[in-house]
Amino acid sequence: MRFRRRTAEEPEINLVPMIDVLLMTLIFLVLTTSFAHESALKVQLPQAHPKQPVKAQGVHIVIDGTGTFAVDGTVVQGTERSIMRALAAHAQGPKTLVILYADRNAPYRAVVHALDAARRLGLGRIVFATKVRGTS
Repeated sequence: MRFRRRTAEEPEINLVPMIDVLLMTLIFLVLTTSFAHESALKVQLPQAHPKQPVKAQGVHIVIDGTGTFAVDGTVVQGTERSIMRALAAHAQGPKTLVILYADRNAPYRAVVHALDAARRLGLGRIVFATKVRGTS
């Protein structure tokens, strides 16, 4: 009986999975570095060009540069609950228009408190008052 001698097979390294992993890593690095670069950009907010003026009927929230609130001319403490109470007293239902006058140096958290207070009361019609380009 003749037995065949097995020829030693050379081991193969499959490169396809390794190339897939490397490409996915490269794509991930490219995407994350572009997001990090965008966050370093300086942002200058544009001036507004209103198409039509908003009627001044509604609840007016004024936020000055220090974060002090006034709701329809009444100064209110800067807590979200006090803003909600003042808004609830002046609003006439969920269709009430809320006009937000925020100083350009107003703290971001103050604007967020005002927006969140209006949202919690169900007031969804909120507009931001801006200056028309060319006025001081």
